[in-house]
Amino acid sequence: MKKVTHYLTIVAILISGMIIISSCKKKSDPIVPAFTVTATKVDLQGGGQGLQFFGKCNNDDVKMTKVIITDPLGSFNQTFNLNGNYFVKNEIFALQGATEAYIIQIGTWSFNFVGNRTADGSSFAITATLAVSK
Repeated sequence: MKKVTHYLTIVAILISGMIIISSCKKKSDPIVPAFTVTATKVDLQGGGQGLQFFGKCNNDDVKMTKVIITDPLGSFNQTFNLNGNYFVKNEIFALQGATEAYIIQIGTWSFNFVGNRTADGSSFAITATLAVSK
């Protein structure tokens, strides 16, 4: 009888220890979307050249709300609505209408991507930049 009680005590201690250790595990951090922006030079209707920007999420599928675009001088701030469109990982999407372009400005443009991860619905607001030179 003494051996059974001793054995049950050891088992109870081991089970308690396993429960405590398993509850202390750190949950994995959610994926934070990472965006890349590219630009293409286009001819403007009134003459000269402009830029069209394109973005893609490198590591996740996303539901995009909008992108806030800021020029290198910080004097131009444009919100381009993406209306909740879904984009799979590495799918390229335009950051302006098909017939629109931005006036070329040399320097670093800023893009604030706002949306949700499709996997878990978590929201994000991620900034990416693009250096534009001649």
